[in-house]
Amino acid sequence: MQASNGLGNTFSRSWELLCANWIIIVPAIVIAIVAGIVIALLGMFGMASAVGFGAVGMGGAGIGSVMLTGAIIAGVLLIASILTIAYTTGMADAAWRTGTATIADGAAAFREDASSLVAAAVLLFVIGLCAVFLSIFTFGLAMLAFWLFFIYTFASVVVGKRSGTDALVDSARIASRNFVTTLGVIILLAIAFLVAAWIGAILHDIRFIGPIAQYVINQIVAAYATLVIVGEYIKLSRPVAAPPTATPPY
Repeated sequence: MQASNGLGNTFSRSWELLCANWIIIVPAIVIAIVAGIVIALLGMFGMASAVGFGAVGMGGAGIGSVMLTGAIIAGVLLIASILTIAYTTGMADAAWRTGTATIADGAAAFREDASSLVAAAVLLFVIGLCAVFLSIFTFGLAMLAFWLFFIYTFASVVVGKRSGTDALVDSARIASRNFVTTLGVIILLAIAFLVAAWIGAILHDIRFIGPIAQYVINQIVAAYATLVIVGEYIKLSRPVAAPPTATPPY
């Protein structure tokens, strides 16, 4: 099990890597802008189609058009999410290995691991829904367990090169063996996101630049969290050296 000072080293080193590689936050911002534009255009097209079909007495076709548009938007959101996860996790992995991250590192992660990331994301979505339902009866403990045991899933896919299903198992195994450390990661990252939300709420009311600054702050914290999780995964997934088995000389 990792000592608490090791966890502190992960957080401090992650900040150093982020300061040296601000480009890690760029893919998420660009992908969000592009996805937002595409979704807005799809929404306008879907509404226009529904109104048009309704005007000529084809209400059923209008409803179908809206449902199709919704399905396409869901697909766009999934693709945007997978792109963001692949790029940020791949770049975080490169930063930890070499000290430098590039867009090419993120592109390589997406090219090599996209299918496994999709499988992992779908499985996490289903398990997350179950955790939300169970949280009603467990006072939120089910949701905490969900985050605790599956926090290393995407790192396991990109860094450990595991399939979606194997990545969930790998994450749960690492978290269970390093329960206190992983709980510490979750608590500290939750504090970081809460501080970012508080700062963002203050900046949000500033005309024009407020919402932009709020979004950039959120992406900085998200990139930092990815670096922390990848760094912890790299350390915690290393095999522990077996003790010597040879009989000591007398």
